[in-house]
Amino acid sequence: MHRQRAFLTSPSISRLGGELSAVINRVRSAFGPIPMHGSAARPQVQRAEQVVDQTARQLLRGEADLSAWYRVLRQYEDAWMIELEKVRGARAERCAA
Repeated sequence: MHRQRAFLTSPSISRLGGELSAVINRVRSAFGPIPMHGSAARPQVQRAEQVVDQTARQLLRGEADLSAWYRVLRQYEDAWMIELEKVRGARAERCAA
């Protein structure tokens, strides 16, 4: 039981990677056939990725907590979803023209 509680409170690289992978999979699913490479180069997405990386390192060093981790994962996913809406809007404009 102590081991299970330790897992819930002390993050590991594999746990953080798994949680990030879940976010990435949701983003990929949302984009569907829409290419992601253009959105990946957008400053908002790149900044969000940097914050995820930084927070993961801080968490592993004990300088951040899990609530910060989950907050930046939500922000990362939100950054991608905002870009997806922009891409969809641009595609809709092209189709209407």
